[in-house]
Amino acid sequence: MFDSTKQSLKTLLEQVRDGRIQLPEFQRDYVWSEEAVISLLASISKGYPVGALLTLERGGEVDFKPRGVEGATFGSVVPESLLLDGQQRMTSLFQSLIASEPAKLKDEKGKPVQRYFYLDMNAVLSPESDFEESIITIGPEKIKYTAFGKDVEIDLRTREDEIRLCLFPLNQTFDDRRWSFDYQNYWKGLEKPEPADYQQFYNSVIEKIVRYEMPIIRLTKDNGRHAVCTIFEKVNVGGVKLDAFELLTAIFAGTDDGYDLRADWRGAPGKPGRLTRMCEHTPASGVFTKIASTDFLQACTILHTMDRKAQRESEGQTSQVSCKRDELLALPLSAYLKYADTLEYGYRQAAQFLAGQGILYGNDLPYPPQVTVLACVYGLLREKAQNAAVVEKLEKWFWRVILGEFYSSSVESKIARDVPEIVGWTVNGSPPPRSFEEAGFDSSRLYYFRRRQAAPYRGYHALLMKSGCRDFVNGKPFELMTLWQSPIDVHHIFPQSWCKKNQIDAGRMDSIINKTPLSDLTNRVIVRGDAPSVYLKRIESEYNISSDQLDEILRTHLIEPQHLRNDDFEAFYLNRRDALAKLAGKATGRDITVAPTEEVSFAEDDEIELPEDIERIPAVAE
Repeated sequence: MFDSTKQSLKTLLEQVRDGRIQLPEFQRDYVWSEEAVISLLASISKGYPVGALLTLERGGEVDFKPRGVEGATFGSVVPESLLLDGQQRMTSLFQSLIASEPAKLKDEKGKPVQRYFYLDMNAVLSPESDFEESIITIGPEKIKYTAFGKDVEIDLRTREDEIRLCLFPLNQTFDDRRWSFDYQNYWKGLEKPEPADYQQFYNSVIEKIVRYEMPIIRLTKDNGRHAVCTIFEKVNVGGVKLDAFELLTAIFAGTDDGYDLRADWRGAPGKPGRLTRMCEHTPASGVFTKIASTDFLQACTILHTMDRKAQRESEGQTSQVSCKRDELLALPLSAYLKYADTLEYGYRQAAQFLAGQGILYGNDLPYPPQVTVLACVYGLLREKAQNAAVVEKLEKWFWRVILGEFYSSSVESKIARDVPEIVGWTVNGSPPPRSFEEAGFDSSRLYYFRRRQAAPYRGYHALLMKSGCRDFVNGKPFELMTLWQSPIDVHHIFPQSWCKKNQIDAGRMDSIINKTPLSDLTNRVIVRGDAPSVYLKRIESEYNISSDQLDEILRTHLIEPQHLRNDDFEAFYLNRRDALAKLAGKATGRDITVAPTEEVSFAEDDEIELPEDIERIPAVAE
């Protein structure tokens, strides 16, 4: 699978220059600073190890689209190998030691600069020399001015200028014969001894760089996709993390057709991609803002492995439906092209389904992986999924998974299992999917749903809006307010300051039972921290709302008005807990038995405290 060896730096840089060694197209751009390059050059000159390179032999299953190292100019050359790890080092050495053009770097502030590298011969030959301090960098015009820019400090525009100042251009390191000849002749012509003995300089410094060898780990071409990608990511821990989408983009680009997966997904100038088309009928910050390109590939992999399973089972073999990383990386281009349109349609239908559940925005998605399942199901079933009985089954599955916290672990295995089981259940009369049967809900869990990171917390927010809850002050349904992107907060019903003053358990205070969605306007009325009986009267007085009207609005939030008007937290809490449990039962199609449960006391410092009574829902306000 691999071998290790050493190769001279000179040979490696020549291979970079000629295009025999190139980079995979997906590699990030060159980003090193001149300080980093100087440090690398110093290590090379002293013979210190600078790490091994990792290369991949071309011609195997993995055939990434190549591109040259920055600064290398060559024609249409098919590389012999690709540099998987070592790009920054090899680019630095190529641009400073070989290239005729200035190196393109970053300065100390991260701004792009161009620099030539010179070595001060006198300084580096000094007994107390410091190689890094002996390196001089200069811009592309080869003139360095004094601090205030009035006078020329260094002028290296001609060979004679370089020689006179004894500044050796490091891009002549591997071909110094002409420069050394000119250097020695210049001082001989002046009948002066060389200020810096060139032969001593060469033997002490240049020869060490010329003879430097770098260790190389060579992956042979018989390595498969998963092995190559895994090895690459293990050794590239300091670089940009590449997901499976970027790796497949590079693999597809290396095919005979040169397919551009990135352009297909994200679009190209004048041509919208799949993601743009999927978002056409969703609001800004809609559900697809939380759908990654890798999610779309997972869906393709599920459909591909479903077809493969059916084919193999027809031949008496066994196979599994999967969307794990090794299967995803093995996805053929032919399979992507086969399923992409089907899934694009499926995702659009999934967005409509989610809207029907009160979920329009990405930050409100309880479990984004459920969208992958829905896209596969809608893509496969097409018009059959529009059947009311099918929709009812999908809704019950959707809410059971959320409220039962079923996708909290082993998600890849569960979604790959769910797709074929849901398809069989909804249209073929097969038994319900295991997730439908196994996902349970216990009303005692309501006490522990306190932050938006919990899927059931987000789920209850959607269920309340779906059931028609209305704002305390303006009386508008949140479904309408959400559509018009009115800012909405998840707000404490009994304010935090009131709860603390009355020694209410912090867990009860912050649980979903004591929270409900409200507008910014209502938020400003309540946020003062008064008792509910006080702020309800203030709403009635300031906004001319009758008690009966306000009581009707409170009931849309599953709040019994009398408990708020009596400031009876205990009665309010138990009543709303039961009401939210019944709401879960209605959504999941299960009878939820509400029994008294012993709650664990919750300390205030167990979680980060939010500003008074407010937890912002960012999706709606963006």
